[in-house]
Amino acid sequence: MSGQLMLSDKRQRRADDASILQVIVDQFVERPVHPFSDIKQFERLALGLIDIVDAGAVARVARPLCFHPETPPSIFARLLDKGGPCAELALEYAPALPRAETAVLAARCPTGFALALSRRRDLDREIIAALMSRNEPRVLRALAGNLAAHFESAARRVLAQAARDDVRLARLLLDRDDLEIDPGPLFLAATRLERTAIILNACRKVLASGYAEPRRADPDFVARLEDAALRRDREEMAALVASALDCRKDRALAALTDSLGEALALTLVALGVDTEAATRIFLCADAPIAHDVDRVRALLRLMRSTPQRAAAQIVTAITGAARTEKEPARRNGSREEAVTAPGWRRSLPRQNGVAARKLDQSA
Repeated sequence: MSGQLMLSDKRQRRADDASILQVIVDQFVERPVHPFSDIKQFERLALGLIDIVDAGAVARVARPLCFHPETPPSIFARLLDKGGPCAELALEYAPALPRAETAVLAARCPTGFALALSRRRDLDREIIAALMSRNEPRVLRALAGNLAAHFESAARRVLAQAARDDVRLARLLLDRDDLEIDPGPLFLAATRLERTAIILNACRKVLASGYAEPRRADPDFVARLEDAALRRDREEMAALVASALDCRKDRALAALTDSLGEALALTLVALGVDTEAATRIFLCADAPIAHDVDRVRALLRLMRSTPQRAAAQIVTAITGAARTEKEPARRNGSREEAVTAPGWRRSLPRQNGVAARKLDQSA
C-alpha cells in the first residue's frame, strides 16, 4: 500500500512540475520584451523544470518558446540534450545551431531528429549533404518539401536519381517550380501535361544535334516480348527489357506497367520495336490501355512522333539504363546529354506545378 502511495505522490509531483513549467512559459511568451533580470530568472526556473519533467510534456509546453525572440539559447541546448521530442523541437526551431556539430549530427542522428532538421529554414550545403548521405526516403522527401532549402547541382542530381524509385519524392520535386532539375527520372510521377513537356524538350535536343538512323530490335527479342505480353507475364517482359537495356528489373517493370502507357511506348521506341508489334503489345496491356482504343491510338502516335534517341534519353533517365544510347554515342563521338531541366517547363501551360496537375487531372 505504501508503495502505491509513493508512486501516486511521484506522479502528482511530476504533474505539478509540468503545470508550473506551463505557467512560467505562458507568462514568458505573452510579453514580447522582458527586462534582463526577468529573462535570467525564467532561464533558471525553466532549465531546472526541463530536467525533471517528462520529455513529451516538455515538448508540448516548450513549443511556443521556439517562436519567441528572447528565449535564451540555453533552453534550446537543454532541449537538445534531453532527447526525444524535445530534441526534435530544438533541431527544427532553434534560431541557430552550431554548423560543424549539426552536420555530424545530421548524418548520424535518429530518423525523427533528421526529419525535424530537414524542415529548418536555414539549412546550408554541408547540412543538406549530411542529411542526403543518409539515403532515407522520408528524409529526402522532407528536404524536397522544404521550400526554403536551396539545392546545388550535385544535390539536385542525387534527389532526381533517388526519385526514380520513389514516386512521392518525384512528385514533390515536380511541384517545386524553383528547382532546375532533370525531369527525366521523374517521368512516371509526372502528369500528362508535364510528360508532354519532358518529351518535347527531349525531341528538341536530339533534333538539334542531327539525324541518326534508328536501330531495329532483333526479331527474336520482339517475338519473345510479344509472347510474354500475350501471356500477360509482366515479370518475363520486365526481365527481357531489363536485359536489353542493362537496367534493374524493378525499374523496367515500373516503366512497362505505367498506367498511362507512355513509358511503355517510349521503351518500345528506344528498343526499336515497330508499331505493328507494339499494337499487339498494347492490346495485351492492363485494362486502362488494352480496353481503350483511343488510348492505344494515342500511344502509337507518340511512338511515330518521337525520335528514337529522344525516347532512349527518357527511358535511360527512368530506368538508369546503360545500353539504350551506346550505338548513337559511338556514331556521334560522345554520349548524348541527359534531358536537363532548363526550359522544359516552358512547354507547360502558365499554370504549372500544382495548378498544372489539377488541370491535367480534370481533363
